[in-house]
Amino acid sequence: MSSLALPHVTFLGGHPRGTGETTGLTAVLDRSGIDLRRPIRRFLRLPWPTLRGLDIRTPSLLSMALDGPGLRSGGAHLDLHLDQGICRLHVPGTPAPELRERLAAWAADEAGPPAPLPGTPPPPPRQARGPADVVRMSLDIWRAAGVGREGVPDRNTLAYRLSVAEDHRHCGRFTEALALLEPLAAGATAAFGPLDKDTLAVRNELGQAYLAAGQVDDGLDVLREALAAAEHGQGADDDLTLVVRNNLAVGYQQAGQYAQAVELHERNIRHSERRHGRQSRQTVGRRNNLAATLALAGYRRRAIALYWEVLDALPAGDDNLAVTARQNLAILHNPTWRP
Repeated sequence: MSSLALPHVTFLGGHPRGTGETTGLTAVLDRSGIDLRRPIRRFLRLPWPTLRGLDIRTPSLLSMALDGPGLRSGGAHLDLHLDQGICRLHVPGTPAPELRERLAAWAADEAGPPAPLPGTPPPPPRQARGPADVVRMSLDIWRAAGVGREGVPDRNTLAYRLSVAEDHRHCGRFTEALALLEPLAAGATAAFGPLDKDTLAVRNELGQAYLAAGQVDDGLDVLREALAAAEHGQGADDDLTLVVRNNLAVGYQQAGQYAQAVELHERNIRHSERRHGRQSRQTVGRRNNLAATLALAGYRRRAIALYWEVLDALPAGDDNLAVTARQNLAILHNPTWRP
């Protein structure tokens, strides 16, 4: 078991057991966590499971001024987010990009060969709590199928039925969702055509419902067809096309087919950059999706590098995407974590 030692570290506060600024520490990273050590004894112990986020930044002029004249030589701030606050360390002599690279290389080497997460198993079947529950579930499915088979007189009606189906899916009522969506997709195609945006939205929801129900092959088939239709009818850079392509990538990930998932996410990022710009929130969010897929595929170092890109593209503060990126960086730097 190897460790990574960062000498001459200064503790700047943020931990309830800290007693203010403390210089001359060594930060030692190993498989169990991060030790802050004095020359003779331990100063502070931070086990990996206690970290809620990790960030490495170049200190700003303001933060260097507030931290004291001894820290004006540069280096990097290493922020370790905890339930009780943010424990901040100053690592001198190592620029933030270099420190990020050192930590990522150590974590990847210590973790060992990639081990991808297997395909997601189907959800367990819903359990009926007696004859009355069986009857109620059967009636719900019958009603959903009946609503799906009704004619589609206008787009508002279609949107309402689609929202009902989405509610079924989000609540775990997958059979009801599919019973409604399968005939609704055919009705939308008949009413508005196969390349229409509303028709494609229904087919996108149908594909997601199949995936959620564990019918992965059916979900992939539907989403592949929907993506081809969206690219042809709406354009490769259209927002709906971007959504369908992302959902197809998620489907491949669910099936454990990571090469296809990564390729689709990368393609989606290129199209999102062309439509919205490289630093737009939409594109950053899609880069975040690729990072998550890379992590589950076992490509820890690539995922870490991409999460740094995500974090650098976001404004400072508690943006939800930034919080997620910091959380995942803390997880991925723990060499004992496995997908």
